[in-house]
Amino acid sequence: MVKEWSENLQLMKFISDVLMYLNRVYVKENKRLLIYDLGMVLFDINFIRFNNMEVGSRLISVVLEEISKSRNGEVITTRLYISQVITMLEMLLQEHLGTQASVPSAPRDSLYHDHFEPEFMKSSELFFSNLANDYIMRLKGSAYLVHVNKFVQEEENRSKYFVPGRTYPKVITLMNNILIQDKIDKIICLPVEQEGLLYWLQPLLDATVLNVSHNPLTSLRNSTVELRILYTLIGRIDLERKLLKLRLKDAVYSQGLLLPDLVMAALEQQASATAASGLKKASVNATSAAFATRWIDTVLEYQKQFRNLVKDAFSSNGSIEHTIFSAMRDFVNSSNGAPKKRQSIVPTTNAPELLSVYMDFHIKQLTKSNGAKRTVNDNNVSVDETDEFINKAVAFLGFVKDKDAFEVHYAAHFAKRFLNAKGSTAISNGGSYGGDLEELVIAKLGEELGSASLEKIIRMKKDVQLSAELTLEWKNYASNNQIKLVELDLKICNVSDWPKSMTKDYKSFVSEDGQIGFIWPKMLRETMRKFEEYWLTGKRNDNKSLFWSPKFGLMDLRITYPSRTYDINMSTYAGVIMLLFAPQSSNSSGKPVLAFEEKRELTYEEIMELTKIPEGDLKRQLQLIAVAPRLRLLVKTPMSKDVNPGDVFKLNSNFKSPTSKVKVLTVSLSSSKTELTKKSDKQEEVDEVRSNIEEGRKHVVNSAIVRIMKANQTINHNDLIVQLLKQLQNRFQPSTLLIKQRIEDLIEKEYLKRDDEMPSTYHYIA
Repeated sequence: MVKEWSENLQLMKFISDVLMYLNRVYVKENKRLLIYDLGMVLFDINFIRFNNMEVGSRLISVVLEEISKSRNGEVITTRLYISQVITMLEMLLQEHLGTQASVPSAPRDSLYHDHFEPEFMKSSELFFSNLANDYIMRLKGSAYLVHVNKFVQEEENRSKYFVPGRTYPKVITLMNNILIQDKIDKIICLPVEQEGLLYWLQPLLDATVLNVSHNPLTSLRNSTVELRILYTLIGRIDLERKLLKLRLKDAVYSQGLLLPDLVMAALEQQASATAASGLKKASVNATSAAFATRWIDTVLEYQKQFRNLVKDAFSSNGSIEHTIFSAMRDFVNSSNGAPKKRQSIVPTTNAPELLSVYMDFHIKQLTKSNGAKRTVNDNNVSVDETDEFINKAVAFLGFVKDKDAFEVHYAAHFAKRFLNAKGSTAISNGGSYGGDLEELVIAKLGEELGSASLEKIIRMKKDVQLSAELTLEWKNYASNNQIKLVELDLKICNVSDWPKSMTKDYKSFVSEDGQIGFIWPKMLRETMRKFEEYWLTGKRNDNKSLFWSPKFGLMDLRITYPSRTYDINMSTYAGVIMLLFAPQSSNSSGKPVLAFEEKRELTYEEIMELTKIPEGDLKRQLQLIAVAPRLRLLVKTPMSKDVNPGDVFKLNSNFKSPTSKVKVLTVSLSSSKTELTKKSDKQEEVDEVRSNIEEGRKHVVNSAIVRIMKANQTINHNDLIVQLLKQLQNRFQPSTLLIKQRIEDLIEKEYLKRDDEMPSTYHYIA
């Protein structure tokens, strides 16, 4: 065919040259076909279409068969011939002026458009469908992607070579629809064993766990190639890649819900290994600093792995990166952060609280180090630990939806750090850059959240600073006036700014109306009296009341045991108990009798009567100093794990410690075994935090509604909700019930009213 066609074109060129005058004059005047074009029409009629398309049909069949062979991977030697034949079919009987005048019997249809192209598209559709089904039967998502990607590239090159420009986009669209659009979602949703999206993302989860556990040497499967192919293939059918974003968001969310379980398993394994080595097994729970630190580090490492994946596999697509961030934000704030099978062990993760716990732990650790340390990261770059901690905290804060809840939790932890710190200036002297770590953290949080939202914390920080200044002033005053008193570090808090769970009973320690409050040891009373006088000096605090609270704070005692003299740091309650056993008598010569010579013994009831320490706190403190095996400053008779009425206590003459400085740790009531109250201190704190969050949200929602109403004057309910959610999206997501309650509250307070005819419309009337 190619040979005949070539000879025909050559001969018609010769004839056209001979009949040049005919073309110029007669053909033009009578609107007939040029001689060259007439030769092609006659070739089509008398050869290609002769005898009911006998040659043409056979020719199209042979061409399609050769193309199918090429698609099946066979090497064909007819590529040039196929291209020339298709070009010939495209040239034959195009709609030229004068066809009917020159050849009245010429067919009206196009050989290429009406005969070849439909057959080609039909055979292509059949081939693509069979190919897709064949790949699907293998039930391996990775193999499907690789084979389809290879075939798509080959088919593009093949189609560009064989078919004309008007057919090329049709066959490519057909191929994309059958091989990609109709099948890709099924491939993505395949389970892990059949290598779907979760299988391709599994290496990221594995790498996250290994890197957080500092085990980077383990080799992991890499699915970047498959994900890059997936990104490319989906881009052929949808430039926005909506399906990929949807499935990726679901996959990231489902993987993220596994992180608390993985973190808890790792911590339990670590605790078991510690116990196996002979050390005390640490308790593991989902509100501990260990869990918070490990979980937050894991989430941030997971984000880092995805950031690298987006760069390597998704061409740094910002829209996909935002989708991943959104999915991570959802699972971080999920109310069910742990799988059901471990719910009894792993409570639901509370992102705002855990971030506050994380920051509380690191601030304490960095403060203890009394300066900045430097560590080496994965890129062997020296990084300041303080900078690294703050950057991580701020990065995770971006995931937290309820930022108002975080602020409340942070305020509670800040209060505890200050009240439980050793000395009023302990917090102010830590951190990096030679400055205040707390101030650095608060300043950074102010940049992220706005200083207005941290107003309460800033006022608490001001109390911290004022306490430190007052302590220095008091010590200078005592030194200048040569007053010999107990050394005092002061922590003075404004009751209205500090958490109620810590200040609610501050008046209960004062003796009033014949009721005896807390009984301070006589060794401290003179110091307290002198300070109260100093406090009122110059009338600078005449408008303030001062209450002494032993509930918080620490006490340093120097106690000489038979083994050696120890400097012991303990809670104020524990120190008050120990002072009951201090020597209080003299011998015949007037010299003080040593404590171990007095051999004083006190019953549980006597200690309670002499101190008036609340029963729950008293039992807890006695457990620490008389039951704990390594810190047994007192001896309890009879010896048992629990403290009971009738128990007798005395100094432990056999107490020994490897160091001269000893610290008695404190425990919360909720962790002790005593059941004295229905609600523990911990639960009270939790309830107060929840109450503060709810109360704060009421005011915020009220203020936002009033602002919107003031700007609009009149607005319907739906528009009000839309604007309200937009204003509050960076703080928290208010519930429908809360919004409804706040609207009703503002209507009752006459800030707005409902329209008489349309109840869903509100008018601003304040």
